[in-house]
Amino acid sequence: MKNDSIKIILSTFTALTGVGGSYWKMEDRVSKLEEQVAQQEKVRMIEYEITQMKRDEELQELEHRMKMDSIRFAYKKYLIDNK
Repeated sequence: MKNDSIKIILSTFTALTGVGGSYWKMEDRVSKLEEQVAQQEKVRMIEYEITQMKRDEELQELEHRMKMDSIRFAYKKYLIDNK
């Protein structure tokens, strides 16, 4: 009877600590995954900002080209009209 009680107590303790240990391992993994997801989100935001900056730069360059073309066209027209 005494051996059975000890076995039951030991098996219960082992089961509880095993479940507790598994819980902490799982919680640690979840925390690491959450950190990775947050880091990936930061990287995505930085990549998005870089893409936006490149797009804005290209738009400014196109606007500049359009102004230069407009000036050239007006100058050529001025030269043709005043001949």
